[in-house]
Amino acid sequence: MLSRMFAIALLGGVLGCVPVEQGGGGNDPMLGAATEESQPSPVTARLIGSTLAEGALQPDGKWLQMAVIDRPVPGWITDQETGMSTQVELRPLQGDGIDQISLGALMALGIDEARLVIVDVYYDVSAVRAAN
Repeated sequence: MLSRMFAIALLGGVLGCVPVEQGGGGNDPMLGAATEESQPSPVTARLIGSTLAEGALQPDGKWLQMAVIDRPVPGWITDQETGMSTQVELRPLQGDGIDQISLGALMALGIDEARLVIVDVYYDVSAVRAAN
């Protein structure tokens, strides 16, 4: 009986979750300092998959070019080695070859110098729906 009550309480907590929007730069002592970056939301993010990407030196910004993307969409990437995430623009890969990641995105992941990086890639479903 106790395990059933625990399961119901846990399920109720999960179903009652709503995404939390970040405030105007304030700090909540219970949550820590507010940051610009956020983890992919389980409500709006969908995993595309993992990819091996090569660092590109141009142009500026935070982006990832992939062969499986057919138009620019907002997304997130997570470095498999460190677990750090950042928001990026997912772009179609121009031509053939390995996926490309911008220097700005690498730096946001805490990677100073790298030729290749393995990242998990998520896209924002809400942004895709809004564009349609």
